Amino acid sequence: MNFSIVIPLFNESENIKDLNNEILDATKVLQNKSAHNFELVYIDDGSTDNTYEIIKNFENPISTVIVKNSRNLSQCSSILNGIEVSSFDDIILLDGDRQNDPNDFIPMVNEYSLHDSVIVHGYRKYRNDPYWSKVLPSKIANSLIRIFTNSKLSDHGCALRIFNKKDVEIENLFGDFNRLFAAQISQKKIKIVEVEVNHRKRTKGISKYGIERVFRVLIDLIFINFTKNERSYFYTIGFLGLTSFFLSIITFIYMVYKKIFLNVSFIETPLPIIVIFFALTGLIFFSIVLMLETIKKMITDQNSPKKNYTVYKKK
Repeated sequence: MNFSIVIPLFNESENIKDLNNEILDATKVLQNKSAHNFELVYIDDGSTDNTYEIIKNFENPISTVIVKNSRNLSQCSSILNGIEVSSFDDIILLDGDRQNDPNDFIPMVNEYSLHDSVIVHGYRKYRNDPYWSKVLPSKIANSLIRIFTNSKLSDHGCALRIFNKKDVEIENLFGDFNRLFAAQISQKKIKIVEVEVNHRKRTKGISKYGIERVFRVLIDLIFINFTKNERSYFYTIGFLGLTSFFLSIITFIYMVYKKIFLNVSFIETPLPIIVIFFALTGLIFFSIVLMLETIKKMITDQNSPKKNYTVYKKK
């Protein structure tokens, strides 16, 4: 089998040399055992240190692609760019901070080779991270994901995973999909297998994530449920708008009834304000639908071949 190993990087100059050597050692073992082929795809996400200069000068025995984003785009955008330039369909993802252990490629690739149309996902059973800033937010996020989606994984945040890019419809991933990857894919009924992996303490560099990621997960979970099918957000927001207009009409009829039959003045009740509130709420909901449809059309129309990255080296 042929694998593209995709690694997004942001200010990882202290880690990348050691990580590169570890990856080469792991791929050599797999090549000797099973004759797998590999390529490395490094994506520099606008690093402000010398990460790019280091990876640019690698002379690896396996094919190595160096991608430089035009600016700091995000980890998820970097992954998508790396997948786009990858030569092979089977993708291995891992972070560039050396907390993922490339030696875990070996059991994960072996497991992946046993199945068709499968995602092999890492499970960090024993985490080596600060509890309050990393482990606790991860536990909260995992619980929320399991509650609101079909995914039952133990560790959605593990970056180490293997999949076929043709199976997962990469172009439909959105938001913080690196954490919600399995949750979004679980909507499509693709088999997901968890493999326990080693998790190492970060010894160099600075972590880029913390408790704020829980809030991103909450937002993305809302959109996952709104977009279970292509038009569900349209009907959901539209239904809320219609309900608001309906409540406005009902309230208006009741207000008129009290005026005509009970001789209750409009200014003696809060009903006029309630009518206006529901009417404006309905108008806002329909405006949101119109705005979303307009934005969607603009994005589609402006989806040109222009890239937000450059490929430095491919051999």
